[in-house]
Amino acid sequence: MTTALEKVSFSLNAFETLAIVGETGSGKSTLAKLLTGVEQPTSGEIILNGKVLQDNDNTTRCQHIRMIYQDPATSLNPSISIGQILEEPLKLNTQLNSEERQAKIKKTLNRVGLLADYIWHYPHMLSSGQKQRIALARALILDPKIIVADKPFAAMDPSTRIQMVNLFLDLQQTFGLSYVFVSHNLNMVRHISDKVFVMNEGKVVERGSTSDVFANPRHVVTKKLLYSQQMLLSRNH
Repeated sequence: MTTALEKVSFSLNAFETLAIVGETGSGKSTLAKLLTGVEQPTSGEIILNGKVLQDNDNTTRCQHIRMIYQDPATSLNPSISIGQILEEPLKLNTQLNSEERQAKIKKTLNRVGLLADYIWHYPHMLSSGQKQRIALARALILDPKIIVADKPFAAMDPSTRIQMVNLFLDLQQTFGLSYVFVSHNLNMVRHISDKVFVMNEGKVVERGSTSDVFANPRHVVTKKLLYSQQMLLSRNH
């Protein structure tokens, strides 16, 4: 039997960001999916606000832990409007009436830097940056405590990426969000995260404050990732 993820334990406070880095197949995305309930653990528990989150309690999980995927083009239903995409979580998880839902949608679009008129748009009408803003709006719509983002900026050009990173940081400061970021981009991780996990073959092989781990890497995997990033930067300059 293959173990996709060994035992891992951590705590995350409001306003804090945990980054998860590692090579492909290291278990990063598996951990992200376990947190959001996309996959079920064979053992272990998640404690949210002092209470154990039951595996079958999708309502609490949906409200408090939201996921943003790498490619919004595949995670947004192309056949329904942006308004319908954002209304769906509200219909399933709140008692708001139609008028209240519409007000909430427009307010959330405004928070991610989009006009209320976007409710009439369809995903194919949007740029990749706008699609990711919609994905972020869908994550924010239920006022969650934690957002898990699986390589959310990977497909963006540098200028769009900078805008989105700044938006994420602004929202965190405004609403006290906790972020769990899965990323390959160590420069971005250095910029946005307080803590970092370095993963390899389903295990956390190094952990600590991002500044400490990157300044004094101990594990060979961490050193290799940092070296690869340096090589990439030197080739790009």
